[in-house]
Amino acid sequence: MLDHFEPKRRLPVDDDTLQTFIDRGWILPPVREGQRVIRDVDVARAALIVDLTDGMGLNEEGVDLVLDLIDQLYGLRSAFGHLIDTLAVQPDGVRARLVSDPRRLYTLSYRRPPAVR
Repeated sequence: MLDHFEPKRRLPVDDDTLQTFIDRGWILPPVREGQRVIRDVDVARAALIVDLTDGMGLNEEGVDLVLDLIDQLYGLRSAFGHLIDTLAVQPDGVRARLVSDPRRLYTLSYRRPPAVR
């Protein structure tokens, strides 16, 4: 177990609570040079966990469920975005057979369409 966290920016929890979040798999900071590096995404996720537990009163199982659903949602958005990018570079005939307006799909994925050439 590593007991060093660098850098500790804006974390809404103490080291023991952070270690608990890591042990439960709720936060997975990368390790560099023997220290866990806390990224902005880890800070945001810790704040969400605090809100779920303290603000909304969820227990561990509830937090597990919410985080799993959020991770699935982000995974699907990413996969959907890659599909849209793939559609965007297909010939017009292929795109027309698959979807009538592929650029409109970007609004559904919250991604910006590529620049028109």
